[in-house]
Amino acid sequence: MVKVFKSGAAKAQVLRSYDGLLAGWGTAYQELDVETPYGTTHCITAGAPDSPPLLLFHGVGDNSAVMWLLNMKELSQHLYCIAVDTLGGPGKSVPGEQFHKQTFDQVDWISSVADGLGLGAFYVAGVSNGTYMAFNYTVNGPGRVLKAVCMEGGMVTAPVRSMIHTLMMMFPEILIPTHNNLLKVARKLSSPASGLFDKHPEVGEHLVLLMRSHNQQAMFAHKLQLYEQEKAVPIRDKLYFLLGDYKLEQKRELTRTLDAGGFRYTVIPDAGHGVNHEQPERVNRELVGVLRGEL
Repeated sequence: MVKVFKSGAAKAQVLRSYDGLLAGWGTAYQELDVETPYGTTHCITAGAPDSPPLLLFHGVGDNSAVMWLLNMKELSQHLYCIAVDTLGGPGKSVPGEQFHKQTFDQVDWISSVADGLGLGAFYVAGVSNGTYMAFNYTVNGPGRVLKAVCMEGGMVTAPVRSMIHTLMMMFPEILIPTHNNLLKVARKLSSPASGLFDKHPEVGEHLVLLMRSHNQQAMFAHKLQLYEQEKAVPIRDKLYFLLGDYKLEQKRELTRTLDAGGFRYTVIPDAGHGVNHEQPERVNRELVGVLRGEL
């Protein structure tokens, strides 16, 4: 089995930081574990349980505590939010034996999480690899998704190239992983115009800790499902994409695919890969408006 964290001490430090970030969400929340055939999935819920349910998926090397830090207070006023720690990610989910086998089925895992939470139909949203999960489940799942919002989702159409591009942006700093270099890596993925890490240094500090502590191979134990336009286009009314304008020229393959398929998308100014962190108010409005049918 692939270890999720590089050491027990690293895991303990991450989870202490995780709990500290939750205290800064600014809204009431509950933590719970859902048992699935692939392991224990940790979820954080916020909002009224009788509001429309929204499953939220974070990116590679992230966890729910940091991913939704700047969004949960507003989103939970409108929706019953359920932030899911991905199996293999640096959160509180614990992969089981079946997760590490080739029989792992991401669609079945998400359905198992939804079943464990007692959900019928629901909304989904994600960032980066979380977009891949939201998109893939919407397109290949059992039809339970009402609408999906996909943020900065290059992994939807070209997962291997998207991962390589992201890794290349980390060089050369990642080769000498000092605190300052890792913070530079985080900054390189975000628009300088957003001022994210000056406004919210806790985000940068947690991301640096995750880069030092997490074994990212744990999230790539399985082959990604490739984009199939013939499957996605018929349900395009369920899908909405949000992109940051920072380095938009490097996302042309994605925008060409979205244009060719007639998918709806919006480009958010002064935002990069961490679009929901960099422009949280705008993203919150877009997300709530789309899911409620107002946009």
